[in-house]
Amino acid sequence: MTIQDLGSIGEFVAAIATVATLVYLAIQIRSNTVAVRSAAAQTVHEAYASWYQLLAADSSLAQLVTDGLRDYESLSESDRARFVAAFMAFLSYCQDAFIKWREGSLSAELWKGWELVMMNLVNAPGGEEFWQERGYCFGEDFQEHVENDIMKRKPHPRAKPMGAFSIAEDT
Repeated sequence: MTIQDLGSIGEFVAAIATVATLVYLAIQIRSNTVAVRSAAAQTVHEAYASWYQLLAADSSLAQLVTDGLRDYESLSESDRARFVAAFMAFLSYCQDAFIKWREGSLSAELWKGWELVMMNLVNAPGGEEFWQERGYCFGEDFQEHVENDIMKRKPHPRAKPMGAFSIAEDT
């Protein structure tokens, strides 16, 4: 066997090693993508769950949010401040989910569910009033999605913000 033959065998072994490395990297990237999507979904669900748990633990806040969604303008100054804090938190979670969905780290199926919840709250009379007053606080892409898509959709006939009142009859 000549040195040239040994060199050819070495190149062949190197080529096989390179292909094996690329296959390994592809598997690792795919695995990492699944992990990132799973983490994104869990983060989004935990954020929404914490918001709902906050309302469930404080009946006066739950009533305030329901009242604010029904008629934002009628809230007193202190109630309006509490409503703003609660609803800004909710919409911040919505914006985070929207960004994750647009980046591809949150599945369309999961986004659709949370988008419908957001639609029920933003399309409530007080939700619309709130958005007109505070929507500018959010990113342009999210603002555009809310104003040009979410707020233009007809609510589901059974849509009830916080399970309290129908918005279908108000549209």
